[in-house]
Amino acid sequence: MHPSFQERFDELCALLQKTKAAQTGLFGRTDRQEPPKPVRFQVNVKGIGLLQIVDRTSGKAHAFRQDYKAAHDLAMQYEEKVNRLTGGAQ
Repeated sequence: MHPSFQERFDELCALLQKTKAAQTGLFGRTDRQEPPKPVRFQVNVKGIGLLQIVDRTSGKAHAFRQDYKAAHDLAMQYEEKVNRLTGGAQ
């Protein structure tokens, strides 16, 4: 690997470690537990009145909706479906 790429990679690894430590500290101060696993489906705004539901593991768009509530509800349905198919969130 080129030395400049390696430097950038090392810098990003250090930043990710600091971010994880900060998140852990935040959850400790607020008496909240960290989620057991990250959200798989995410709602992204793609324009005025256009929201996209994206699978974060593959990066593929699954659906489009025109209002946030409908997009959020559909993303939650996708999450529930994936959790049922994989045996639930552990």
